[in-house]
Amino acid sequence: MNRRQRYWIILTAIGLAGGLLALAVVRAPRTVPLAETSEVYRQYRHQPGVRAAFIRQMPINDTLRLDMTLLEAEDSAAFADLLRKMGKSKEFINDMMSSIIDENTRFIYRIPKGHPDLPKSIDNKNNELMAIFPAKKIVSIIHTNEHRELHDAMISNLREEFNVNKNI
Repeated sequence: MNRRQRYWIILTAIGLAGGLLALAVVRAPRTVPLAETSEVYRQYRHQPGVRAAFIRQMPINDTLRLDMTLLEAEDSAAFADLLRKMGKSKEFINDMMSSIIDENTRFIYRIPKGHPDLPKSIDNKNNELMAIFPAKKIVSIIHTNEHRELHDAMISNLREEFNVNKNI
C-alpha cells in the first residue's frame, strides 16, 4: 500500500469515526433526574411490559409546552394490566378496546395530579390531563399547572392537533 492510499484510508476512517460520534451524540437519550420527573412516571416506570418516558416541555400546540409522562405497553396484556392499576375495570377496558376506530382513537380524562387511579378533582387547578390511545397501547399524562393549560391541552387533544407519533 502506497502513501497516497494510506492517506485516503486514514482520512476516510477519521470521517467515519466523526460521523459515528455525531450520530451517537444526537441519538443518545437525554435523561431528567428522577427527582425532577412526575409522580406518575416514578410510580409506573418499573411496570412490567411498559416503557415509561418523562418528556420535558412537550409541544402541545403552537404556544403551549408542558411536561408529559408517556407510558407505552408492549402488548395488549401489559396495556390492560396498566389500565387496571390505574383503576379501570375489566368492562371499561373491553369497551375501550372495542371502540377503536383507527390508530388515533383516544379517550381523554381529567385526573387529580399524580393519581390516574382516582376520579377527577372538583377544582380543575388540581387536575391534569390523561389521554389513552388504545390502538397504540399508550397512556399519556400531560402535567398542567393551571386551568387554562388544562383547557388548551384538552382542546388540542380533541382537535387531534396533538399526535403522539408526530411529537416524539
